[in-house]
Amino acid sequence: MYKVIVADDEPFMLEGWRTMIDWRACGYELCGTATDGEEALALFNSVEPDLVVTDIQMPVMDGLGLIHTLREDLAYTSKIVIVTGYSDFNYAKQAIRYQVDQYVLKPLVPEEIHQILMEMIESLDKRKKQQNEIMVTDGAYENHLHEYRLSEAYDLEQMMNISKEILSLIEAGNTYSIDIAVSALLEKSEKAEVSLEWIHHVIRYIHGELLRKYGKREFCREILCEKEWHEAASWSSGTLQDLCVRLSEELFQSELKQKTGTGGLVAEAVNELKQHYRSKIKLQDVANRIHVNSAYLGQQFKREMGVSFSDYVHQLRVEEARKLLRRTNMKITDIAFRLGYHDAEYFTQKFRAHTGELPSVYKNKNQG
Repeated sequence: MYKVIVADDEPFMLEGWRTMIDWRACGYELCGTATDGEEALALFNSVEPDLVVTDIQMPVMDGLGLIHTLREDLAYTSKIVIVTGYSDFNYAKQAIRYQVDQYVLKPLVPEEIHQILMEMIESLDKRKKQQNEIMVTDGAYENHLHEYRLSEAYDLEQMMNISKEILSLIEAGNTYSIDIAVSALLEKSEKAEVSLEWIHHVIRYIHGELLRKYGKREFCREILCEKEWHEAASWSSGTLQDLCVRLSEELFQSELKQKTGTGGLVAEAVNELKQHYRSKIKLQDVANRIHVNSAYLGQQFKREMGVSFSDYVHQLRVEEARKLLRRTNMKITDIAFRLGYHDAEYFTQKFRAHTGELPSVYKNKNQG
């Protein structure tokens, strides 16, 4: 059994952690609770837990102060779970810096907590094995701590800027740029600019923020609860990009319905485009299908979508092209014709205009 302590100043939350969570069934033992950071530190020293669960807002010493002390002063390298109900840039930056493992949203949902606990078991087992190995010599243990300290030296501002950019792209419905931004983040690990562990923490923050903001929306929640968010082995195949794009599309459709109504002309046009963008579709074709004047539709489309009809078609095609370049061995010429372009040169021109690089370069960088 792995030992756990929980810190939260709300009595009802503490009672929930005690009675609603089946710790033993998940492989844990709840060894104590605290109502502020100082109590939690005292409990930490006596219990030496494998997992610390802490609220952010607490009296005397808040959750961030507790995490800072655990990571910086006590060199605690095991698991930390944050319980949160709000977002703040400074909090987010510190949470990533101190390598928080998971984010839990209030109120508690036992099924979600149980899933999180089970997901952390494998890494806890691995850590236990590594501890046994590095304790063989004091020198090895000191090296381990030194490496941990060095991992914190990465430019946090840059990592946070990437996180904010990806979140903004998702919320803006800018799907053709999401792929580029997420790929750039993952490439930092591939190029050894930053450890994969850091990437994990950034993705956890992004995922936690999306859960906090949109977790109560039914269709968004389905996407956000998919296990691939935390399966790094699948990220290189484009899974992470696809999750972000799917969520962005869901948010966009939801916002579009609020702006235009369920039967809005622009919403209908977008649905038509998403079904037929691979063909040589024109504004007049869509206007005929939804029985509206093409000039009026073009004006409304640009006003509500922020881009022209033709630019939006190219965005959809480039988005699909990136997936095909990354996942298949199709020739660039074949991809161009499949997506409705009359020749490969024109396709290449549009691809470069939207992504900043040639299709061949993108394929070489992202395939395999």
